[in-house]
Amino acid sequence: MIGISGISGAGKSTLIKRLAKTLQSTPIFWDDYDEISKAPQSYVDWFYSSKDYNDWVYPELVDTLHKIKSGETIICPATRQELTPTKYILFDAPLGYCHQATGKYIDFLICLDTPLDIALARRLIRDYRNDPNPQKMIQELQEYLSKSRPLFILSPEEKTSDLIVDGSLALEEQEKQVLDALSLFEEPALPI
Repeated sequence: MIGISGISGAGKSTLIKRLAKTLQSTPIFWDDYDEISKAPQSYVDWFYSSKDYNDWVYPELVDTLHKIKSGETIICPATRQELTPTKYILFDAPLGYCHQATGKYIDFLICLDTPLDIALARRLIRDYRNDPNPQKMIQELQEYLSKSRPLFILSPEEKTSDLIVDGSLALEEQEKQVLDALSLFEEPALPI
């Protein structure tokens, strides 16, 4: 199972969709499970109080990861789509190894390390592309500047991964770096 971690707007979903097509692999997206799981109500309050990654309680996601990694074809409880085991399972894992319940299923973790300005721009485009009310975007930016910006700065623990990819690179280059890293695991061992 290949996990891809990074902050909101890092480009995790975009890279996973690209890799899923190239590798003909099953993608699993953390966000699909938000509605059927329990997470802190305020990320800002969480950050300044417990900062315990296990406050995200996602039992259906854990069950999905367990079953698909065990080779079972399942119906995703969140999307109702069939998930089939493939050579590579691509997991959008924003919390990476820090989230113990899901992190234990990751065999190879990629951290998309994206500059804050690029991630912010991507989030705003994604979240407000079709919103006719600019006031919401202004409020989001004010919240970012006054309170939430530290949430988006990855700590050394959050960057713990098997591969760090610069999220500001073109998607093609990100994909190439991942495929090159995966190919190292495909090469047969040399005789001694």
